[in-house]
Amino acid sequence: MSFREKIHWVALAGLVAAFGWYFLSYPWEIANSRAGMYAAVWMLLPVTIIFLVPMIAGTTYFAIRTPKEANLQEDEREKTIHLRGTHVAYYPLVLGIWANIFALINGLNYGWSVNILMATLVAAELVRVGAQLYFYRRGY
Repeated sequence: MSFREKIHWVALAGLVAAFGWYFLSYPWEIANSRAGMYAAVWMLLPVTIIFLVPMIAGTTYFAIRTPKEANLQEDEREKTIHLRGTHVAYYPLVLGIWANIFALINGLNYGWSVNILMATLVAAELVRVGAQLYFYRRGY
């Protein structure tokens, strides 16, 4: 497994842990109030920490274990994998944003809208990282 693939596994675990905590802990009963908006903003602080700590620790650990591999430049295969993963993630991102726009037009309140946008972004990131891991495993 290459260094970048290992980092993608750490990123996938970090995303699931951080935003899993966010969406399970969010006070949904007050989502459409000002307090719900403040809760969303303040909950992003722990989400950032929950995501960054494993990323920093994992990257450091793998870089220490395989320093030569950590310093290698991206080859054409890895560039292609990253481009393809980003391309695949574009579609759920666009669909989620359009769904949010239509929901807002039809009267969805701002508190739910913020969380739908955040869920859209997280879903697109999970698709991107998941697709890249799939392409790494397939050997593209």
